[in-house]
Amino acid sequence: MVALRPKGFMKLKNYLQLLLTSSLWGSSFLLMKYALIDLNPFQISSYRIFIGAIFINLISKHHKKFPAKKHLNLALVGLLWMSIPFYFFAKAEETIQSNLAGLINGATPIFISLFGVLFFAQKINKKQKTYLLIGFIGIYLISFGIGSFNFNLDIGTILALLATICYGIAANIVQPLIKEFGPLNSLKMALRYASLFSFILLMLNSEFTLPTTDNSLVPILLLGIGSSGVAFLSFYNLIDDVGAIVGSITVYIIPVFAALFGFIFLNEITTVSQMLGVVIVIFSAFKFSRS
Repeated sequence: MVALRPKGFMKLKNYLQLLLTSSLWGSSFLLMKYALIDLNPFQISSYRIFIGAIFINLISKHHKKFPAKKHLNLALVGLLWMSIPFYFFAKAEETIQSNLAGLINGATPIFISLFGVLFFAQKINKKQKTYLLIGFIGIYLISFGIGSFNFNLDIGTILALLATICYGIAANIVQPLIKEFGPLNSLKMALRYASLFSFILLMLNSEFTLPTTDNSLVPILLLGIGSSGVAFLSFYNLIDDVGAIVGSITVYIIPVFAALFGFIFLNEITTVSQMLGVVIVIFSAFKFSRS
């Protein structure tokens, strides 16, 4: 008899998936900053999704037919995990540093857990409720810092938080789709919906401006193939192996890469309070998943 691997147990390949995904997504905040030199947020979001969709469809020739009732959830994943947050993060970086956007993105596991409890019938105990509360303290420190209590958020910070909230909802929606239809099939269809939504947003709000070879072409290609293609496929495979809650450990490492890339290439400084907030968020999310 073959022993079943318990949910949440991670093999070596899962750790490699984790590092690959977190480094690609961590670099996306730097790449968006570069792309903003000659593209607007609607263009960045639309192009990176379209390129990611082409890449995934090229490596997956097999077509999987989804039941009609599943298409609503696939469309929601495309909208809430791609179209809206990709635009929000690009828009946010018009007014905030790339590393701050990456640090705020680190709150994703807290929102995954919160929405899992509120809307997806996940049961939690008293300890987990405490860790959720501690996690939101960390989010406050990342967003506001240490000092007088205030809620005067920059619009960029608000948009980054909204993008992270979208991720928290989408992660809970996509997990059963991945288990039923597989990571590649689910990603391929979600990217198709995301491409449609982003194209509509682009047509309504902007114009076509092609990336230039001097500034935005390479960042857009890396965003599309790496962040919207390879990273999502790697993450979906990770979720398929260990589940959404444990798989969200990936997001713990994204702020480290975002801060590192921002410092090396853009001389962005991460404050002590922001790093403290990230540590608190990582601690609370990790303890929540283990309680």
